[in-house]
Amino acid sequence: MIQFVKRNRGALSRGGGCLLLCIILSVAFFIRIQNVPLIPDGQFTGSDPYFYYRNAQIISEHGHLPARDMDRWLPLGRDLEQTLPLYSYALAYIHKTVAWIFPNISLYQVTLYAPTLCFIVGLGVLLIFLLRPFGLLFTTVTGILLTILPSTIDRSVAGFSDRDSWCLMLGILAVTTYLTALQSQHRRTRFLWTLASGFTMFLGGMSWEGFGVFSTVILVVELWRMLTSEIEDGLGLYLLWVCTFVPTLYLISPAYHNGQWFATHLRDFLLVPPLALLGIRGLRYFLLTKEPLFAKLQPHVRALTLGLTIAVITGAVFYVLNLFDTFDNTTVSLSQTRLMQTVSELDDPDYKYWVSRYGSVFILGSIGTLIASIRLWRELSDILAISVGLFSLFAFFGDPLKRAWGASPCNTLLFLLLTGVAIGLFLIAQQRHKAPKNELTYVAFITWFIFWLVLSRDAVRYDFFLTIPVTFFTTELIHFLSNIMSQKLRHSKYTTDAFRKDIKHTLLKTVTAILLLSLIMFWTPAGALATRSLFIGKYLRDATPGRTHTNEVFRWMKARLSNTTVIAANWGYGNTLNVLAGVKTITDADHFLPYWITLYYRHVHCAHTVQEALEFLKTHDATHLMLTERDIQHSGTYAFIGGYQKKNAKPFKPIPLEINPKSIGESQRLTGLKDTPFAALTFNEAEPDVLTARLRTGKLVKLPTVAFVGTQRQRIPHRNTEIPHGGAILYFDEHQQLQKAYYLPTTCWNSLAVRLYFHGELPDVFVQVYPTSGDTTADVKVWEIHYPPNIRPNPKYLATEPEG
Repeated sequence: MIQFVKRNRGALSRGGGCLLLCIILSVAFFIRIQNVPLIPDGQFTGSDPYFYYRNAQIISEHGHLPARDMDRWLPLGRDLEQTLPLYSYALAYIHKTVAWIFPNISLYQVTLYAPTLCFIVGLGVLLIFLLRPFGLLFTTVTGILLTILPSTIDRSVAGFSDRDSWCLMLGILAVTTYLTALQSQHRRTRFLWTLASGFTMFLGGMSWEGFGVFSTVILVVELWRMLTSEIEDGLGLYLLWVCTFVPTLYLISPAYHNGQWFATHLRDFLLVPPLALLGIRGLRYFLLTKEPLFAKLQPHVRALTLGLTIAVITGAVFYVLNLFDTFDNTTVSLSQTRLMQTVSELDDPDYKYWVSRYGSVFILGSIGTLIASIRLWRELSDILAISVGLFSLFAFFGDPLKRAWGASPCNTLLFLLLTGVAIGLFLIAQQRHKAPKNELTYVAFITWFIFWLVLSRDAVRYDFFLTIPVTFFTTELIHFLSNIMSQKLRHSKYTTDAFRKDIKHTLLKTVTAILLLSLIMFWTPAGALATRSLFIGKYLRDATPGRTHTNEVFRWMKARLSNTTVIAANWGYGNTLNVLAGVKTITDADHFLPYWITLYYRHVHCAHTVQEALEFLKTHDATHLMLTERDIQHSGTYAFIGGYQKKNAKPFKPIPLEINPKSIGESQRLTGLKDTPFAALTFNEAEPDVLTARLRTGKLVKLPTVAFVGTQRQRIPHRNTEIPHGGAILYFDEHQQLQKAYYLPTTCWNSLAVRLYFHGELPDVFVQVYPTSGDTTADVKVWEIHYPPNIRPNPKYLATEPEG
């Protein structure tokens, strides 16, 4: 047996390594499917998955997507030629393939598990790539961290069938296959891996507008190779890589050759940079192959290359700055429109966010980046290490600075730090003569880290793509520390010769690395990632809409309303209305024409005249209007999106009041008056139609109320009553006990949404059809619109951007 093990040690080691990696992938899959039993049939854990699922349904039924989707963004319809729909095509055709073997597998089930399976494939590819150059220990630690990090679990759990996991998988494939091509010693193998990387870039370019960041990683690697070499090597393979996806994307997708709205600069961000680098390399090749020029330029090849690179980068920076004012309406990640400021996925992360998503890994990964730079390039890395360290510090802990200084100074500081990183890399490239081991891989991951951290700093959704380099450099730090600690222990004066003989350095380093990893996994101050992973996988994302009143409304619509019904509602319900309710919509989370969302909030939700609301709704062919209590609670935000200044939008927001306990015979006192003009509010049962309010000046006034008792609206003030100080909404149970109360400023009180939802006004025009039970306290209400004869469509409500 011993002889067998010795003879087959290599095979057994490889087999054990493969088994270990399979276990890691299985655990990652298991964690990410914990929430499946909690998801109602037919639902997902977000709004966007319904968009891709619906497109996949259309593709599955018709074989392709139509040029324009006439069930959304009515009356114009959604221009699908401006989308990048490959993910939906993949879902549809993967289902057709799987169903051919397993007929009981539905498209919904394929879509439900797609994010988890894509993440597992991407993780598997990454681990296989790391295994040979970095070893089993390094690969295993990386795999375990990626398996349990909340930031990777969040957007790869089953049910969150957005395209993020798909795009991360393609990004990993594109980068790793290109690096593998550069590592290969055989020309044919390099050719095939380069071709695979280029094809993956094509797939990514047909899937997501932000995929250009992954191409940037490859471009920086190629730029590094060019800056550190005196000869032009691999130009033909780079040309093959460019030709694989640049012309194909331009010719196949209208979004690249005729981009509009959020696809306007798609060509500039994904297709132009590879061509620019190709131009630099082509010019360099020309200069180095002309005999008279070669003799003069040979001693200055690196300086020449650096000069060409700086010139092109400077031109690109000026080009971007010249277009910066247009990014609000053309680039999601850089948009600062009022609508985008309210999208939660585009919120700025703060320190608490980083801790909750990464534990201590975001700090360890930053330190690991510094350690890797110093270890690879020694004294040449000073500027790079300082710049990367300050950049990481500012990105992860910059929220207080942004609040204190404002966005503009912080963006300037960010630009200076990025410039420092670039200068550090340029100096190393000019001065280093011998390439360290795995240098190109480190350059790729440093670039990945920098670019995705820049985007994650301003939008929380992008931190999912940041996990790969952060985990890689955390593993680098663990590997570095375990190596030093094991060497210190072996050479310690307290260590015996027998210990040194029996316990080899490799074993000691492995044990030390496992102990350090265990701290991250189980020690609470370090994040205790392993102890939280199952809980996070199961409960981090709830089903949308879940088992709620909203879902009941969608089921009622599916059963009672025709598929020609057009529902006007908050944009967040658009995708679910299309899929679960089977109706048409005028806006949705796709943000195709964001100005229509602004117009809806301004002229419908916050409208003060019925005429403008009806004209808007008529123009968009709306047959029904849906409002929820959540919509009313966010009226202040919707008014801000609708064009009101913050101080003018605030009066649209209902203010929840706190109900104080009272003794028998006492008047009911209401508190929580910080944002109201009152010092005190009381409800006296002897005056059920009003609240007694004491202004901060001491004056007593009476506030009109709308009262709900049980499920019925009982008291409504006369419409002509003047309400200079606003009014109140009171909810009583069947025993006349006050359960819930809102104060509504005058502006809010008079808005159309409040008049319909709370007051029940305009019953001849807006005929309430849901809830069918007549419950006036329902969370969700639906009205059928009966347009008066004088209402006509108005083209101004179809404007796609503000005047001027």
